[in-house]
Amino acid sequence: MTAFTPNKAALVAALALLLFCRAPAGAQAFVIDGEEIADAATLAAAKKEGKVLVYGTWPERNFNPAIKANFEKETGITVDFVRMTTQVLFQRVTAEAAANRLAADFIDVTDPILLSQLVDRGILNVPHKVPSFDRIAAEAKDPQGRWYAFMRLPIGIGINTAVVKPEDHPKGWLDLLQPKWKGQIGASSLDVGGSAFTTWLFLRDKIGSNYWQRARELEFRVYPSVAPALADLVRGELSLAVMGVTSFQEQEAAGAPIKTVLPPEGSPILSIQGGIASTATHPKAAIVFVNWLASKHGGRFIAQQKAYAVNGDVPPPTLIGGAQFAPVNTLWDIELDRWEKIRTPVSEEWRKMFGRK
Repeated sequence: MTAFTPNKAALVAALALLLFCRAPAGAQAFVIDGEEIADAATLAAAKKEGKVLVYGTWPERNFNPAIKANFEKETGITVDFVRMTTQVLFQRVTAEAAANRLAADFIDVTDPILLSQLVDRGILNVPHKVPSFDRIAAEAKDPQGRWYAFMRLPIGIGINTAVVKPEDHPKGWLDLLQPKWKGQIGASSLDVGGSAFTTWLFLRDKIGSNYWQRARELEFRVYPSVAPALADLVRGELSLAVMGVTSFQEQEAAGAPIKTVLPPEGSPILSIQGGIASTATHPKAAIVFVNWLASKHGGRFIAQQKAYAVNGDVPPPTLIGGAQFAPVNTLWDIELDRWEKIRTPVSEEWRKMFGRK
């Protein structure tokens, strides 16, 4: 019998990998409008896996019509979506990973520090450069492709037009500090996640150094998440609210008496950042999913939900009525190294100011 040398073993392994990656006869690449989202072999393997399990933070009412419905229709791959707030998601992911039971194929969060921790712990550590990698801004991607800022949402002001007269509509952030709004403005707790932290810091650092104190004096109503604040705004229990404009726009589209304001002073931006889990059980489906999110084609569906797509070829969204969002690079965000330095002291300061533990 011929000896099985290491060189022959390597050759056999390489041939086996080649055969495994080869697309079935007649298989085609995933191409839409001339843009290749996945090659034939990857798409065939993804279809064989059949599904991708997503642990994500974008609300189902946005994720399902923008991503789930279109991706499933175009690929035949099922998307199982488990939605959680960032803090809850992070706790679940790290607990499952510690027990070697992490089920997710794809994970995203809204907090860059928690994202960095997921990378450092090896949970999000799959380098994957999407086909559109060169069309993505440096600040919206990991240099190795371990994560991307797939959806970015500006924060704005929502007005209940049934209870606020047109002449009283606020135009900017400082207008929220008028005494007439006492007890009538809703906002999420700073501890909800990255979006709330960014928003509160923006208001203090960019709009007014005493903004938090004034907000407390005017009895801003602080909520544990976006959903109850939005519900109170729609019901008229709030006159105004501060949150991602996507939430206001979907309510306006559904016929609620809501108007969205993007203040001229600018807006903070919420980034939903994620990537492929290192222990993904459907790795090829996850690759196709990530490629689709980062593509120009997939980005159009994201923009329809009033969020900036990660692909730089996708135009900014437009508000109902036609007003276009500002270019994404004009919005305000926090660099990761600053996040890491200020997160704890800023959070403690805010909790003390608003009487939160």
